[in-house]
Amino acid sequence: MTKTNTKQRIANTTLELFNNQGVPNVSTNHIALELDISPGNLYYHFKSKDALIELLFSAYEQELTTLFENPFEPTSTIEDAWFFLHLGFEIATRYRFVYQDTEYILGKCRTLSPRFRRILHRYFDALLGLLITLSDQHVLQNCAESVLEELALNMLLVASQWISFKQHLSGEVAISPSESDLSQGIYQVLSLLSPYLDVKNQDHLRTLQQAYA
Repeated sequence: MTKTNTKQRIANTTLELFNNQGVPNVSTNHIALELDISPGNLYYHFKSKDALIELLFSAYEQELTTLFENPFEPTSTIEDAWFFLHLGFEIATRYRFVYQDTEYILGKCRTLSPRFRRILHRYFDALLGLLITLSDQHVLQNCAESVLEELALNMLLVASQWISFKQHLSGEVAISPSESDLSQGIYQVLSLLSPYLDVKNQDHLRTLQQAYA
């Protein structure tokens, strides 16, 4: 096995362990044991657990950055909002350890704190941009800018916490959220817009929920 393949295998296994067992509960020895390699071999590729955390956080950061860099079309609809959130939820699922163990990660790797704040700010900006587009399209009715900002903040709060909340609610933290769980979360986020949607778009939102449940 090549050096690159070994390094990627370590990263993939670590991601799975972090997601399923929690970052505080996973040591480099656990990772080496899971991979059936020596701790020294693992250390050759990654000098510490912190290095693995930073590598995986960077991958999560890059995927979200790519999502945020795709601007919304001027003709965006409530369905476009659904698909944008679905992509965000898929990324959050792949790297759910970030949300499950945020305080531990940011306390252990302090250089990640400003980067995580930047991600949250960019997520907020993306959601606000989406809402402004929907307002311009009259999908959202009678929304002042201050209302759109409040909605974007509440949407971010639900979107960033939904997966952890759902896992703790079910008592199955080690299990990856199902498509149904993600669809329920997306609906919870978009339901915040219901008071500002006309009847047609309220019906369309319910149709999307049923289609992707």
